[in-house]
Amino acid sequence: MIAVLGAGAMGTALATHLARAGNETVVLATEHDDAIIQAWRQCAPHPALAVVPPRGVAIVDPSGWKAALANATIVAVAVASQGLQDVISTAARYVQRDVVWALATKGWQPETLQAPSEVVAAALGSATPVATLAGPGIAAEIVAGSPTALLCASRDSDARRKVAQALTAASMLVVTTSDVVGAETASAYKNVAAIAVGIAEGLSKRFIESAYVRAFANARAAMFAQGMIDMVRLAEARGGKASTVVGLAGSGDLYVTCIGGRNGRFGQLLGSGATPEQALRSIGSTVEGVSNTTAALGLATRYSIDLPTARAVDLALHRQLTEDEGMEQMRRLFTTTVKSGETAD
Repeated sequence: MIAVLGAGAMGTALATHLARAGNETVVLATEHDDAIIQAWRQCAPHPALAVVPPRGVAIVDPSGWKAALANATIVAVAVASQGLQDVISTAARYVQRDVVWALATKGWQPETLQAPSEVVAAALGSATPVATLAGPGIAAEIVAGSPTALLCASRDSDARRKVAQALTAASMLVVTTSDVVGAETASAYKNVAAIAVGIAEGLSKRFIESAYVRAFANARAAMFAQGMIDMVRLAEARGGKASTVVGLAGSGDLYVTCIGGRNGRFGQLLGSGATPEQALRSIGSTVEGVSNTTAALGLATRYSIDLPTARAVDLALHRQLTEDEGMEQMRRLFTTTVKSGETAD
């Protein structure tokens, strides 16, 4: 049996897919999921997905975790990074010792700068079987059964095989790797880079559009490229591989986040003149790129590297950018990109 911790959009999407793939699945709601529990039990649409709950998948509130987790062989975790440690510590009281933890949580802890797998290791011990899920997985598309490819990363070959096997279906390809650091770094930093790309798009709306120039596509592409350069730089500094970053976990996830994710939309609002507070209210849910930016700059200091896209986003988060300031930030990023080695002969 597979238990999915968290009834938000991604938790519900994973539960829907896992059940459709033939796995016995249960969703464990947290204390923040009361509205979702009510909708689920009334067969009403999920608040974040506008779809009815999957058939044959039960949802239990925190009081039912003990019974639900007793027979779990895989625990898939889909909660915000800020709540990961508490959720893991609580659930661990009720699971079998050989259970595999599959982490869909992305982002570093603000205080410790730990990645999700490091949080689990610190809470449960380094021998705990853990697999990290990464890559372009928009929840609504997973629910709809759209073709999706994900990365499953674990240093434990049995753990990644077990999780990949549970997820693999006609609509989902699962690629495996042992490069946990590369996968987790890409999963977190893509939120930062997506905000930077969104800022460029938002700035375009503050200029008079001609018949041929509509969306600063050149500028957004340059931001995307610099974001990838920074992502590789940070992953390698932490011991990860560039090949992981340029695959599903990095470039793939960054692409979908730019075109349809909360972090990309948040950046667009900042670039168009909104304050961070106004942009967050407009999004109406967690924008993890905000805390990821602070954490990325902390890691940059730790490893003595420069992350220009994180610096640019940090500036936008702490002051309302004028058009001139926004354009100057983009010019600086272009210069950095050239200095990073992407030169023309």
